Amino acid sequence: MTRARIQARARESGVLLLAVALLLAVMAALAFGMSRAAGMDAQAVSADYERRKLGYLAEGAVAAAKWYNQARCGSQNLPALSLAGATLSATVAKSSPKTIDISAAATTADATSRLARAGVAVFDFANPENKDLGGGFVDTYIDPGLGVQSNADSLVLTSSQSNVLLSWDTKDVPKDSTILSARLTLTQSAGGSSPRTVDVHQVTTDWDANATWYRARGLLTFWSNPGGDYNATPAASAVVPTTGSASWDLTALVSDWYNNDKPSNQGMLLRLRDPGQTVRFNSDKAGGKQRPVLNVTFSKLCKL
Repeated sequence: MTRARIQARARESGVLLLAVALLLAVMAALAFGMSRAAGMDAQAVSADYERRKLGYLAEGAVAAAKWYNQARCGSQNLPALSLAGATLSATVAKSSPKTIDISAAATTADATSRLARAGVAVFDFANPENKDLGGGFVDTYIDPGLGVQSNADSLVLTSSQSNVLLSWDTKDVPKDSTILSARLTLTQSAGGSSPRTVDVHQVTTDWDANATWYRARGLLTFWSNPGGDYNATPAASAVVPTTGSASWDLTALVSDWYNNDKPSNQGMLLRLRDPGQTVRFNSDKAGGKQRPVLNVTFSKLCKL
């Protein structure tokens, strides 16, 4: 089994376990609230708890049916499951060549909660694909004492002095896909004396290869803030070792790029978190795996 397939299966199992964990957590909270409901009618509280529990379990059955079919790229009924004193089931019907309708139920001896979802997209999690993005790539670094650096051999990060800008488009990922993971890998062109933490931020202003510390693009379009405009909260962080490469999990950021395209895809900015540090990464001129690499694993819509 390939690494990509193992990752997809692990993601499938993880999501199912997460759904179950969330359901159990909600039920525990409901049970706690019921025990605290002083002065309330115990039977009314118990009935409300059971109603809510079955509703959450029906939601879980829908999610389980979706993931069950994405693992098989099919339109199969969900085998009956037992959870928290209830039986969960879901019937599935193909509604289009790429979607299914799900009718789920959570049943106890006393009651049943039903839930339906129409037109649910089904992605082929059994056969994920993997690519290094290449389209529309731009890399540079910006420094208040320097001009355009898009043709530099190295991308230089210096605390509070220079930042790195990177951008890819997502056209290499086929339409009607879902991104499972995205990882940025940068290789150092020179080592450092100690590990350094580098934060990756989502850029919020369009820029181009002529970007500088003060200008985002061209001659007249300036950053709102010198050094680049970006979300204050990092999209990812990683510790760069003294030598070699470092990588960042950018699944959420790249998924946002893919799902929304412009204006969300305005690239990323890298900056050092701590003072008094420098990192030098290879630029695109290094070629091969020494250049900046944004690797994406994705699954296409199933053909049902």
